[in-house]
Amino acid sequence: MAFSQWWTFSEGMVASDHDDPGVYEFANDAGVVVYVGSSNEIKRRLNEHLSEDAKSCIKKNAAKYRIEYRSDYKTAERAYYDEFVRANGHAPQCNDVRP
Repeated sequence: MAFSQWWTFSEGMVASDHDDPGVYEFANDAGVVVYVGSSNEIKRRLNEHLSEDAKSCIKKNAAKYRIEYRSDYKTAERAYYDEFVRANGHAPQCNDVRP
Protein backbone atom coordinates (compact mmCIF):
# COMPACT_ATOMS: atom_id res chain seq x y z
CA MET A 1 0.00 0.00 0.00
CA ALA A 2 1.35 3.39 -0.92
CA PHE A 3 -0.29 6.78 -0.66
CA SER A 4 0.73 9.81 -2.68
CA GLN A 5 2.42 12.70 -0.93
CA TRP A 6 0.39 15.02 1.31
CA TRP A 7 -1.45 17.85 -0.49
CA THR A 8 -3.14 20.94 0.94
CA PHE A 9 -6.86 20.23 1.29
CA SER A 10 -8.25 23.00 -0.91
CA GLU A 11 -10.51 23.41 -3.93
CA GLY A 12 -7.54 24.17 -6.16
CA MET A 13 -5.70 20.98 -5.23
CA VAL A 14 -8.77 18.75 -5.41
CA ALA A 15 -9.55 20.14 -8.87
CA SER A 16 -6.38 18.47 -10.15
CA ASP A 17 -7.34 14.99 -8.90
CA HIS A 18 -8.87 12.20 -10.97
CA ASP A 19 -12.41 10.93 -10.47
CA ASP A 20 -11.22 7.35 -10.19
CA PRO A 21 -11.76 4.80 -7.40
CA GLY A 22 -9.44 4.98 -4.43
CA VAL A 23 -8.80 5.50 -0.77
CA TYR A 24 -7.83 8.76 0.94
CA GLU A 25 -6.69 10.09 4.29
CA PHE A 26 -7.08 13.53 5.83
CA ALA A 27 -4.55 14.88 8.34
CA ASN A 28 -4.38 17.93 10.55
CA ASP A 29 -1.61 20.54 10.37
CA ALA A 30 0.63 18.33 12.53
CA GLY A 31 0.29 15.42 10.09
CA VAL A 32 -1.90 13.30 12.36
CA VAL A 33 -4.47 11.32 10.38
CA VAL A 34 -7.99 12.43 11.33
CA TYR A 35 -10.03 10.47 8.76
CA VAL A 36 -9.73 7.48 6.44
CA GLY A 37 -12.21 7.22 3.57
CA SER A 38 -12.75 5.77 0.12
CA SER A 39 -14.89 6.30 -2.93
CA ASN A 40 -15.44 5.03 -6.44
CA GLU A 41 -15.07 8.70 -7.49
CA ILE A 42 -12.36 10.33 -5.36
CA LYS A 43 -12.60 13.86 -6.78
CA ARG A 44 -16.38 13.99 -6.29
CA ARG A 45 -16.08 12.74 -2.71
CA LEU A 46 -13.31 15.17 -1.80
CA ASN A 47 -15.45 18.01 -3.15
CA GLU A 48 -18.32 16.81 -0.97
CA HIS A 49 -16.02 17.04 2.05
CA LEU A 50 -14.99 20.57 1.02
CA SER A 51 -18.68 21.52 0.94
CA GLU A 52 -19.45 20.18 4.43
CA ASP A 53 -20.75 22.43 7.17
CA ALA A 54 -17.98 24.42 8.87
CA LYS A 55 -18.77 22.62 12.13
CA SER A 56 -18.08 19.15 10.72
CA CYS A 57 -15.10 17.29 12.13
CA ILE A 58 -13.38 17.04 8.74
CA LYS A 59 -13.94 20.68 7.87
CA LYS A 60 -12.53 21.78 11.24
CA ASN A 61 -9.53 19.43 11.32
CA ALA A 62 -8.44 18.39 7.82
CA ALA A 63 -5.57 20.53 6.54
CA LYS A 64 -4.09 18.08 4.05
CA TYR A 65 -4.92 14.87 2.24
CA ARG A 66 -3.35 12.06 0.30
CA ILE A 67 -4.86 9.51 -2.03
CA GLU A 68 -4.18 6.12 -3.49
CA TYR A 69 -6.08 5.24 -6.65
CA ARG A 70 -7.08 1.57 -6.63
CA SER A 71 -10.01 -0.60 -7.65
CA ASP A 72 -10.19 -2.44 -4.31
CA TYR A 73 -10.74 0.82 -2.45
CA LYS A 74 -13.18 -0.54 0.15
CA THR A 75 -10.75 -3.27 1.19
CA ALA A 76 -7.90 -0.76 1.29
CA GLU A 77 -9.96 1.67 3.38
CA ARG A 78 -10.60 -1.01 6.02
CA ALA A 79 -6.91 -1.99 6.01
CA TYR A 80 -5.70 1.61 6.50
CA TYR A 81 -8.31 2.23 9.19
CA ASP A 82 -7.40 -0.98 11.04
CA GLU A 83 -3.69 -0.15 10.74
CA PHE A 84 -4.33 3.26 12.32
CA VAL A 85 -6.31 1.69 15.19
CA ARG A 86 -3.57 -0.89 15.83
CA ALA A 87 -0.89 1.80 15.92
CA ASN A 88 -2.84 4.34 18.00
CA GLY A 89 -5.33 2.38 20.09
CA HIS A 90 -8.31 4.34 18.78
CA ALA A 91 -10.04 5.32 15.55
CA PRO A 92 -9.06 8.46 13.62
CA GLN A 93 -10.68 11.52 15.19
CA CYS A 94 -13.31 12.05 12.47
CA ASN A 95 -14.22 8.41 11.70
CA ASP A 96 -17.48 7.70 13.51
CA VAL A 97 -17.68 4.03 12.50
CA ARG A 98 -15.33 1.36 11.16
CA PRO A 99 -15.51 1.15 7.36
